[in-house]
Amino acid sequence: MRKRSLNAIVAILIGASLVYTRSTSAHNIDLKKAREAARDYARRVRDESGGKYVHYSTSCVRAFPGHNHIVSCVISYQNEQDTAKGVYTCRESIEIKMPPHSRTGSVDFGLHGFHTSWNMCGSRQLNDTLMG
Repeated sequence: MRKRSLNAIVAILIGASLVYTRSTSAHNIDLKKAREAARDYARRVRDESGGKYVHYSTSCVRAFPGHNHIVSCVISYQNEQDTAKGVYTCRESIEIKMPPHSRTGSVDFGLHGFHTSWNMCGSRQLNDTLMG
């Protein structure tokens, strides 16, 4: 009798947690749009470098197969000498995300970028809206 009561209580609690769980979702990121946001960021870093970097390249992919809420990008910068040698001067990695939102809360359609490497090639830590 006690075991049945305990099982019933556990079943009710599990059911209630499934029914009353707050619904959260995020929009899918267009890979091309995320890549363009990464390129815009890389251009700013290059332009603010005062001639330290003259070239940049970006490589962006979906961070997880079948899950396109996060795009991972590697950005490589080169000065003239390193361009001739075929190596990079500085390399950093960033993630571009669309933040999750609740169905009843405000919706943020902006792309947000965050450094995922300890290395930063620019003058400031990327932790803001890239495109809104």
